[in-house]
Amino acid sequence: MAEEEDQQEEQDLPKEDPKGPYRYLLLIIIIMLVETLGAYIVLDWAIPAPEVVEEEPALEELEENAFVPPIFYADLAEILFSPLNTKGSLLVSLTIVLEVDREVVLDEISKKHSMIWDLVLKRLEQHSVKELREPEKEGIRENVKNVINKELQNGAVTAVMFTEFIMQ
Repeated sequence: MAEEEDQQEEQDLPKEDPKGPYRYLLLIIIIMLVETLGAYIVLDWAIPAPEVVEEEPALEELEENAFVPPIFYADLAEILFSPLNTKGSLLVSLTIVLEVDREVVLDEISKKHSMIWDLVLKRLEQHSVKELREPEKEGIRENVKNVINKELQNGAVTAVMFTEFIMQ
């Protein structure tokens, strides 16, 4: 009987709960999964999907053999200036025509007409009589072209031509 009582006492005693780091492991894993799922749903709802932006088609590349007529800007007014170191004793009158690479540049030059005219005038006043008397005037043309191209954002001036050039 004593043995039966010992067995009965052992059965009546509750089993000891396992203690240690693995006690709540299953509960922690379940909580983390629920939190991850909740965060995913909230972020998916809060942050919209990125919009698909269609890229603008690039400018058509020109064929090598295709002829493209040049585009000119001839609306610069006549420029009258005194060359460097002449103290007003010599005057130069000239008209400039600009060749541009795209139609967009014509609009930009039209909008910035006064500023470009002033920049060209300042650049031309910095040249001496000797430079102005050269037949080709390549240095002057390059200087004027570079000054204008620094101000343009949508294209470039490809050539500068003097249509009227009078020195008195």
